[in-house]
Amino acid sequence: MSKIKKILALAISYLPSGGLRVSAYRSLLGYRFGPGCQLGLGVLIAVDHFEAGANVRIRRGTSFMGPITVRLGDKTFIGRFNKIECGDNAGDASQAHMQYAREFITGHDSLINEAHLFDVLGRIQLGNGSWIAGFSSQFLTHGAGTMNRDIVIGDDCFLGSAVRFAPGSGVGNQVVVGMGSVVTKRLAQDNVVVGGVPAKVIKERQDESDYVFEKGW
Repeated sequence: MSKIKKILALAISYLPSGGLRVSAYRSLLGYRFGPGCQLGLGVLIAVDHFEAGANVRIRRGTSFMGPITVRLGDKTFIGRFNKIECGDNAGDASQAHMQYAREFITGHDSLINEAHLFDVLGRIQLGNGSWIAGFSSQFLTHGAGTMNRDIVIGDDCFLGSAVRFAPGSGVGNQVVVGMGSVVTKRLAQDNVVVGGVPAKVIKERQDESDYVFEKGW
C-alpha cells in the first residue's frame, strides 16, 4: 500500500466533521458508504476495498489498515480504538501461494465495542446481531505453518471481554462466550455457553436465558 494513500487517509480522518470524512473517503479513495453512516474523529481507513451499509457507525480512533477487504453490514456499530489490520507484505504477489483471504465482514446490526484487535490475514466474519462486547479481545488469523486461518462467529452471539480466537476457530449461532475464554478450534454447536482455556461447551442455553441484546446508543 502506497505511502501517499496512507497519508491521504490520515488527513481525511482528522477533517472537522463526520460528514466531510465520509464524503472525502468516498470521493478521494473510492470507498462506499450507505446512507446515514457516521465516522468519528481519527477513524483511519487505508485498505484495498471498503464498503459500509446503511447507518453504520464507527467511533473515534478505530483504524482499518492494510491490503484487506472490509464489508460492514447495515447498522454495524464499531466503538473506539479498535484495530482491524494486516501487514502490507501480505498483499505482495510473492505471497500469493499463502492464499491469504484478507477479509473482514460484519453482518447487519452487529456490534464491536472498544479496543479489540483483529489480525486480518485470513477472513474474520461476525454474524448478524452478534456482539464483541467489553474490551481487549484478540482475533488472530496467522501462525507458523497455519493454513486454516478463518475465524467465523455465527448469528446472535455475545462475546465477553478479553477473549482470544485462534486461527481456524469460531462458534455457532446464539452462543455466549465467557470473559477471558481462549477459543482454539471451531465449536459448531448452536445455543450454548462456551468458556475456559481452551474454551469448550459448558452448557446449553435454557429458554429463560434467551436474552435479546439491544444497542442502547
